[in-house]
Order: sequence, then structure tokens, then C-alpha cells
Amino acid sequence: MKKSIFLVLMVVFGFAFGQNTINITYVEPYEYKEVTGNLLAKASLDIEHTNQYKHIAFENGKTIEINQENTKVWVWLPVFGTPERITFVGKSRKSSTQQLFTPLVTTDWGYFKEGTFHIISSSHQDIAWMDTPQYCRHERIHDIIAPALDMMDTDNAFHFGMEQTLNLKEFIEEFPERKQEVMLRSDEGRFTWGATYNQPYEGMQTDEQLIREMYFGRRWLKKNFQGNDVITAFNTDVPGRTLQFPQILAKSGVENLFVSRLKEGFYNWYSPDGSSIPTYSPGNYGWAVMFYKLFEQDAIEAMHKLQSRVKMWGDYYKAHNLPPHFAIVISNDASGPANYGTIVSEWNDIIEKTGVKMPKLRHSTVTTLMNEIKKPGAVFETISGERPNIWSYIHGPGHAKAITASRKAGRLLPSAEIFASIDATLKGSFEDYPVEALSEAFEESIYPDHGWGGKNGHITDSIFRDKLEFAASEADRLIEKSLTSITSNIKTKRNNAVAVYNDLSWNRTATAKVNISDNSNYYVVDHKGKIVPSQISSHKGIKELEFVASNIPSLGYSTFYLKKGKKSFNVNKSITPNALRNEFYTIRLGDGGLTYLFDNKLGKEVIKTTRFAGGDIITMKYDGNGAGEFTQMTEPKMYGFNKTSLHTANWKIVDDGSVFTKFKNEVKFKHANIVQYIKVYHQIKKIDISVDILNWDGTHNREFRLALPLDMENSTIKYEVPLAIAEVGKSEMKQAPRGWAWGGTYDQKPVEIHPREVMNFISSEKDGFQVTLATDVALADWIDATRESVEYTVLQGILMATHKSCHGEGNWYHQTGDHHFEFSITSHEANDGVSYQFGNGTNHPLQVSEQKSKNNSGSLPESKSFFDISNPMVRVSTVKKAEDEDALVLRLVEIDGKVSKPTIFLPKSASKVIKTNLIEEEIEVFNLSGDNITIDIGNNAIETYKIILE
Repeated sequence: MKKSIFLVLMVVFGFAFGQNTINITYVEPYEYKEVTGNLLAKASLDIEHTNQYKHIAFENGKTIEINQENTKVWVWLPVFGTPERITFVGKSRKSSTQQLFTPLVTTDWGYFKEGTFHIISSSHQDIAWMDTPQYCRHERIHDIIAPALDMMDTDNAFHFGMEQTLNLKEFIEEFPERKQEVMLRSDEGRFTWGATYNQPYEGMQTDEQLIREMYFGRRWLKKNFQGNDVITAFNTDVPGRTLQFPQILAKSGVENLFVSRLKEGFYNWYSPDGSSIPTYSPGNYGWAVMFYKLFEQDAIEAMHKLQSRVKMWGDYYKAHNLPPHFAIVISNDASGPANYGTIVSEWNDIIEKTGVKMPKLRHSTVTTLMNEIKKPGAVFETISGERPNIWSYIHGPGHAKAITASRKAGRLLPSAEIFASIDATLKGSFEDYPVEALSEAFEESIYPDHGWGGKNGHITDSIFRDKLEFAASEADRLIEKSLTSITSNIKTKRNNAVAVYNDLSWNRTATAKVNISDNSNYYVVDHKGKIVPSQISSHKGIKELEFVASNIPSLGYSTFYLKKGKKSFNVNKSITPNALRNEFYTIRLGDGGLTYLFDNKLGKEVIKTTRFAGGDIITMKYDGNGAGEFTQMTEPKMYGFNKTSLHTANWKIVDDGSVFTKFKNEVKFKHANIVQYIKVYHQIKKIDISVDILNWDGTHNREFRLALPLDMENSTIKYEVPLAIAEVGKSEMKQAPRGWAWGGTYDQKPVEIHPREVMNFISSEKDGFQVTLATDVALADWIDATRESVEYTVLQGILMATHKSCHGEGNWYHQTGDHHFEFSITSHEANDGVSYQFGNGTNHPLQVSEQKSKNNSGSLPESKSFFDISNPMVRVSTVKKAEDEDALVLRLVEIDGKVSKPTIFLPKSASKVIKTNLIEEEIEVFNLSGDNITIDIGNNAIETYKIILE
């Protein structure tokens, strides 16, 4: 029985035994012809004996001739069809052979058979990176934008896009005569621009800096190109998103976001207030050009490659009920316009001539694609939360001084707007409001994007730093100018008045500083004549009087007076050169910093020093490049490890008085000298830790951190991000981003990413007790990064890192010379509001303005709040002149994550209150007036109001 079955199988399958597959090689570029509605492509057969076969027979009965030409065997095979068995019919029966034939393009286009493929051509632009900013600007203008416009003039089907409005501004500056042409092509939807000014590290910019991306982006374009609009934003390259950026986009009138380095697909990306932005990612923006190479030959090759590419997406589209519109993103760094018009025409002509059911092909834009996709019933995937930026080493640690200037500008430029607005309100006119100066400073403060370093990166980085330092110095200048004017209106009782200004929207108690120009002793009284604690010290050769300014009103001032002489102020403290006890803390100083810290108010030990001292300075190896095609942040290594606690300390008291006691310690590391200062306040629950890294020699691949080890395990970590407070394990997007880089797939879940970009503070909370570290550096950590890491929380500020640009010809970030870093510590009952106000207050020092002579004619009282909010966790982000009229614009952000109904107290009565979007486009007129108004604001909402004053 078994033998007979074997014989039958031999008969059935014997035809194939011993046969080889005949290779079919198509002529490339493809040669094809139309024969009675069918498309046939020319191919050669790999046959040993050229006359071995007569023809090819298909299962459907059709035959194809085999021709001999130039010692080769040629056939014309159908381009379209389904896989089927074909027979190479030999001259004898034994020489015939069969195999499976798969056409170049099958008729199975699945979900997309009646859809559209969108060729989305654009040019991804860093400001520099490919070369210097000037070189790249010239290339953008002359080799990319101008040629794209020229193509549109000759081909009315061609579309192209630039991802940011800065590029349009550059082009119009160079070619103002082509403005109407740009407007025409933009109005046709064929030349598109991104809705943001540029593409920054979102977590590098402060609240208003991030919002100003929309002012200098979408708002600028609408204002300068009447009738044109941009509704799609791009941040294509950076693998990071901040918590509130979707809300910023949505409340600026933006309708779409294009990103990459995220799993290919369509998403609604939510901010914590509930607003969202429809988001598209192609996976990686450059892959279609660099790897798929879909359009390098002709339409047939494009059909062949695209068919295999889209088969995997049919189920995704079907599951999400998405219309059959698929994007082919043609983009690369600084890539010029590529017009695939010939392929598009050929593709669509083939469909028309053959009647094959398959997708049409067209030039398109992201906006057009999203308009087709966002149909009723379409289901987008949901993302909520932030994606911590794994490239963040490049800006903060890699460019410490530049980012210090960036953060200062970001904090103080809104303050400059606020005080200029107050000054204008007092004058009853905006005539002196510094519109142009503020605009220029804000634009310079956001000019640096994600393209630090790169080819000739030392030039790029220098230009970026210069712009940031200019913006910071302008903020100082404009604030001083406004405060001098406001102070001239204060009615004072005596000479030597000092008006102390608070630029934050809650009452504050902090120290203020005023320079002393003579050798006299001075003490300070408040406007009621009460003596306040004060202390004279010298700082960098300047004699400085620091005093405690209590209860300075929200966005207002209080007046103090300097008096000659000495007045003692009793403080309950005991000090030695290495220990201190006051009302708030008991501390001991030893190797590396604080070896003991006890909260006397709450009866809690604060730090745990089995591995590090409080304020310890650590150096390790860091051999990452800050940014690039990696999928996880590069961790520091123990090579060359050192810390100040490995060195014998010699703490000494350098200042002591009723306001503070200041200690100093010096340690020599291999490549720099470390100077530590610990300043303990006696009237305020606060400890400052300052660090000088002196004579740093720029040694490659080194990193420095400040460590604060806490007596907490498994604590809750919270930190400030632009316009919100984030919490580790809660605020991140939950899924791994996927998407891809040269190094693989982004499969690390965001919760695992550390260190993180932070604004003003990071805190640790456990069992109702919270420790807050206010920081002036851009990157912070909470996990011990050393070998055999401890399990308890170690709050850290990443001070600086010397690494190389990810560009093959890029520069090293040596950062040689002297560096200064500042941190502050407080401990308290668990309360995010305390952490938020402490962190922001630390980085917003009270401003002072002196009035040497008594002013009897002033119209302002000695203490006043100009703007007050009944809920201090609804923060005033800025008060500014409206862009288009003489009115005030007030922007609020709810920080605490709770719906609120605050009352806003105004400096003058409002005749009208209008709600606007973030770029001041009117939404709703409120029935509100008077000098206090009550509004509703949602949890974590950012809201903007235009106020017309009587």
C-alpha cells in the first residue's frame, strides 16, 4: 500500500523534481508596452540553452512568445495580475518546466485599491548643523525655496513644504519682490510652511518662549501674508514632546502636528487640560528617501515597491476606519525640491489606460493628507503626556552658559513685558511701550533650535549663545527702564528709598539686594518704620546690602528705606566653621558638603549620606554625543570617577549675620578646581548651594553633577516643565514611542528615561514630606547613576558635559574656563504649590529700584499690587500690550491641575474683557467690567484675555 502511494506521488510531483527556477530579469528602467489594455514589461530569462523553450503558457490559457536576441532570451510579461503557475513549454515534453510567476504589480491593493498616495515633499531644516547658519540660510534661500517656487511656475501639480516660518522670513528678506508669488502658491496650497517659528527642544524653552513660537510662526505669517494661513506644525527631528505643547498648538489655531521618530500612524496627542492635536508620524522623516528609494526609477518600479510597503498598513487603516490615503514623505536634512511629476503622470496614465483598480498618485502636503484622513468616523490612536527628550544632553550640559542665558531671558522677558505694561497703564498711554525691543529680544531668545553643533559648529554655537545673551541683557535693560519710571511715581517719606518689586503673581517673602557705594554702615526699615533683618557683604568687589523683604505683593512692590548706622537683629542660631543650627535646620558640614541636615520645624532628617554628601560634586565619563541616532540616552560611566566627598574638606565661614551664614570649601580635581558655597538663611527656610568649576581644561567626555541624597526610598518625583508640573510615572506617555533611528527602534518606555529636562525645580515626596531642589540647570536626575547605585532618592543637577557633536565633522563642546551654578533647597509638608513657588521664586530674584531723594509728589502708595490673582496656583504667565491695539493682554496658566474660578484684581477698571486664543485672535466677549473680574479656568489650562481699560 505504501509503495503504491509513493508511485502516485512520483507521478504527480515528478514533473518538478530536479528542475531549477528560471530567473526572470526585467529591463531597468522598465520597458513596457500596452497590448489590448494590458501592460507588458520586457524581461530576460536565465536559460542555459536559448532554444530550449517554445513559449510560456499561463493558467488562463494565454501564451507568450519567447524570442532570441543577441544570445539572450526575451519575453514580454504582464505587469499586472495575480500570482499564478506558468509553464515554460519545451520543444519536448520532458524539457517543459513549471514555476510560480508573480507580476511586478499584483492586482491586490487591498484597502488602498481606490485610495490615493500622497507624495509629501519637504525639506527638514535645522538652522545650521549642516554648516554655519549663514551657509545654511543661503542654501535654503537659493538652492531650496527659490527652485521650488520655479518648479511650481512650470508644473501646476507640484507641491513643496518648508517646516517653519523662519525660513519664509529669511526668503522674503532676500527676495522681497517674490512675496506675491509666495502668497499665490501658499494660497493654492502648493507651498506650505510650518506653523512654528522653528523646531526647538521644547523642554529647553520656558513658558512664554514656547508660546512665542506661535507668535513668530503662525501669527507672523497671517499678519504679513494677508489671506494666507498655516495650520500644520512640524517638530520632525527631536524625539521628545513636552506636556503642554499640544495645548499650545490647539489654542493657537493649529490643526495638525507632524512628527517622526514615533510609530507610523495617526494620533490625537492630549495635554492634561483635555485639549489635543491630531498628529501624524511616518516613523522617520528620511526613510522614504534614504532606504525605500521609491521614486528613483519609474512608475512601474514605484508601484512594485509601494505595493509591498503598504500591504502591512491595510489592517491598521481598516481597524481605525481611516480613509485610504497614504503618505510617502520625501524629506531629508536640507534636501532640495524633487519633482516626481513624470512618475506621477506615468502612474496615473497607466491606471487610466489599463483600468487597473489601484491607488492614484499625487503631489500633496501634510495639511491636505490630514484633511482627507480626518473624516467622520476615523479613529485616531490616543497619546497623552510628555515624551522626555533623550537628546537633552546636547543643550543644557553641552552648552551650559548659553542655556543659562536662554533660561534667564525666558524668565525675565515676560517680566519686562509686565513692568512695561504697568508703566504704560500708569501713564495712560502705550506710547513708550518698547514694542520693537521686546519683539527683537523674544525672537532672539527662541532663535536657537535643535541644531547645536554640527559642521563648523563652533560658529553656530557662538551665534546661538550671542543671541541668547543679548536677549537676557535686553530683559535686564528693559526691566530697569520700566522700574525706574514706575518708582518715580511712588510717594516716599524720606531719602534713600528702595522699591522692591515682585514679578510673580503671588505674595513673596525673599531677600533683596542693593549695592552700597560708600563705606558707611546701613540698616533697613520697611515703609511702616519697622527694622528688617539686613546684612552687608562683598561680592566680586562690590559692597552689597542684603535684606529680608516680607510679603511683597503679587506683581507689585513694597518700599523700604536705607538708614545709616547699625541696628542689631537677634537671631536664634549657633554656628561653628562646620556646623549650624537655627530656627529651621540643624546642619553639619564635612567632606563633600552637608553630612547631616535635620528639619527642626518638621522633626525630619532630610538627607542620607552613606554614598554622597548633600551638595557633593561628582565627575564621571560621558561618551555620548548629546543628540543623534540612538534610541536610549547615553549613561555616564565610572571611568575617572571622582567626587568632592573623597577629598578632605576645609569649610570656613566667609559671611555671617542676621540674614544668612555662608560657608566655603575648595577641592582640586584633576581637570578643574571646585569651589562650594553653602548659604543658610536665618529668616527664610532656605539653603543655597553654589558651585564654581574653575579653570576647567575642556577634557573630552567628562560630566559633572551636583548630588542631594535624600532619606527617602520609592519617593514620588515631581518637576516643573513648561506651563505645568510633571510627575515621574504619571505624566509620561504610557506606550513606547516606537518609530526608528539608525540605532534601532525607540522601544524604551518614557517612564524609564532619565535625566529629564526641568524648568525651575525637582522635588521628592514621601509620607507627607517633600524636599524641593530649585535649580538653574536644564537637566536633572533622581536616580544614582554610579556603580552599585543606592536605592534611595538622589536629586541631581547635571552641571555640564564635554562631548562631541553628532555630526561627523562636528565640534567638541569643550566649555573651557570658569562656570558657576546655583541651587536652593527647602523641605516642607507635601505641597506642590510650595515647590512651584519656591523654585520659581529662587530663579526670579526680587528686583530693586532706588529713589535717592524723597518724593512728596508721587501718586502711588508705598506698597501696591498691580495685578493680583485670588488663587496663587493660577499663575500670570505674562501681561503685555496687545499686538494690534492699545489694550492689555493677560495670560494665565492653571498649575495645580484643578478647575478654578479666580478673581483677578486689575490696576484700573476694565470696560471690556475678550477671551482670545494664544496668539490673540478673538474668541468671545465676556460680560465683565470693573477693577476685579472673575473667570473660569480649567485644570492645567492656558488662557489668554484682552482687557480694554477705561
